[in-house]
Amino acid sequence: MQGILHLVTRFWIIIFITFSGLLQAAELEVIVTPRATVVDREGITGGGQTVHIDDHILITYTNHPDDFGGSFGTGSAWSTDNGQTWKQAKDNWPIPKTVSLWTDKLTNGDLLAMGIAWVPDPKKRRDATLPKAPADAYQIALSKDKGKNWTVTRATIDCPPEIGIIARPLPHIFEAKDGTLLMPAYAWSKKGNSYILLHSKNRGQHWEVRSVITTPTAINKAGGKVTTPWLESSVSPTKDGALLAIARTGSNAKSSLISLRSIDKGMTWSAPKVLPIVGKLPTLRLLPNGVLTLVTALSKNHCRIYISEDGTGQTWSKARIISSLTGGNVGVSISGSNQLIITTPANRRIDAWTVQIKPKAPETSDLTPPTNIKMNKGYLTWTASLNATAYRVTPVLINPGPIYGDTDILPYATTQTRDAMPKLELRRQLLPGSTYAFEIRTVDNKGRVTSTARSENFQL
Repeated sequence: MQGILHLVTRFWIIIFITFSGLLQAAELEVIVTPRATVVDREGITGGGQTVHIDDHILITYTNHPDDFGGSFGTGSAWSTDNGQTWKQAKDNWPIPKTVSLWTDKLTNGDLLAMGIAWVPDPKKRRDATLPKAPADAYQIALSKDKGKNWTVTRATIDCPPEIGIIARPLPHIFEAKDGTLLMPAYAWSKKGNSYILLHSKNRGQHWEVRSVITTPTAINKAGGKVTTPWLESSVSPTKDGALLAIARTGSNAKSSLISLRSIDKGMTWSAPKVLPIVGKLPTLRLLPNGVLTLVTALSKNHCRIYISEDGTGQTWSKARIISSLTGGNVGVSISGSNQLIITTPANRRIDAWTVQIKPKAPETSDLTPPTNIKMNKGYLTWTASLNATAYRVTPVLINPGPIYGDTDILPYATTQTRDAMPKLELRRQLLPGSTYAFEIRTVDNKGRVTSTARSENFQL
């Protein structure tokens, strides 16, 4: 009898632990700060790339209309208040006249910038004889004093003839436990294109092909459909010690992302797996708290974040929209144990969002929910609640406008106001001509929230 009771007890303990795990997975929420404009100038074609340096955030961004034959270099900006405000810095710095430039922080605190000064002509990617990269095609810059001074040197990338030519190295560079640097890229050749992983054993000065992650042929056999030569991928360590790659297949709302895993440090990769997620320039980031995030975007189909709570990328949460008015090339960097900085491009502008992945806030009856919710010319207002310290606002897309017929109706991340002012600007991030409702909660000084107050429907 005792044996039976012991088994029953163990059974219910297992059920409880499993159920608790499911509850914990459901309790994480995505909280963003109000939109902040990083820069507004002509020629911006992407969201740039940021890096967190102690109490500063550095962004570098392309400042030209295209990648081939029209480069005007890069710009940069700094934030010293966690992305609330931004100050413009030098152009063409720390590496001059590049088509693309980004910076990553190494494990010892040094900053490593990768600059691309040359990309091959995409119209000639099927030529029998591919061009050779010039000697100054790639450069790296190293800073040992948090970005004050930089040493710039040329970098080289060796690519075997059977793979073709490196068309584009990609963000981000990350470091293996043995100090080897790893970086995704893609290659073109007459025989076929490839998603590849590069490695460097001398701090970025010389790169070699570590492996072919996958090919369009393999993706097509797996049920995907590659419709673009821009074979962007993102590679990240996972919490369980593997490497995960997420690859782009196209540029429209039917272009599913592809997932692949490596359990031998990127030497070989699993078969492609088609994800129920679409987008361009996917970006993986493993947060210090063990949560793995995936950010991607499409014009007219939102910038979205997905969460793998167990850090493995085996399963993903439902989407949370960061912004609906964005181009496809967004930037993502880690800025805290559970925090990201996401930068999005839109209409010659770059916007920034601080995004936290945190446990669901407890509810309280000590405060009252907001009332009298109004929307006027892109500003949401409501009647203030007594003893509020902030408010949480969640847009709810009811019906996309006439020009957004292919836009998915997905849930938005929740925006927490910076203070107790009962007002939030939502211009330049929601879909014009669309119907929205808004859900608002009051926040107290202990981080607790009230029940939800929901507005009537508004047409923007």
